[in-house]
Amino acid sequence: SPRRGRLSLTMAPTQVDSTKLAAAASSEGAASSSAGAAPDDEPPDLPFDMFSMRKPKNLIAGASSGLKSALKGVVGGTVGLIAAPIVGAQTQGVGGFFTGLVTGILGAVALPVAGAAVGCLQVTRGAINTVEEVVESNKGKDWDQEKREWYEYNLQTDAQLASQLDDEAGGGAGGGGRRRR
Repeated sequence: SPRRGRLSLTMAPTQVDSTKLAAAASSEGAASSSAGAAPDDEPPDLPFDMFSMRKPKNLIAGASSGLKSALKGVVGGTVGLIAAPIVGAQTQGVGGFFTGLVTGILGAVALPVAGAAVGCLQVTRGAINTVEEVVESNKGKDWDQEKREWYEYNLQTDAQLASQLDDEAGGGAGGGGRRRR
């Protein structure tokens, strides 16, 4: 299953499976596919993550994410344009070459367009989130990198919670309850 916060592209495998070569050639997984029926022994879908859709903290993070997405689209399209005809020729000869060429051309157009669209979206989201960053950081909140959200950290509240948990755990004999002073 795709990771949360990522734009996942799903493609059906085909007789000319240029997606495997393109994905191997590019760690970002270039998307290209071709017409044809999938053999019964292969999985029905090949999901992969290419463009990050995680919430950017601010404009700088959004611009960084947007630039990466645009670059991934261009690289993915280029890899597919080169790899699809090669794989097609290796697996199906001359007919496979032309099928792969068409597939590669489609990917060379679609992936940069998708990368640019995601890039624009991430820059816009980053600009919007910059306002939120100013407001939340002025309230004393911190940014959680994993959850991609602002949270309030209060040392006194955490100390009280830890003390309560310690009291509950230390109720039995030999337990490490509260220390006596």
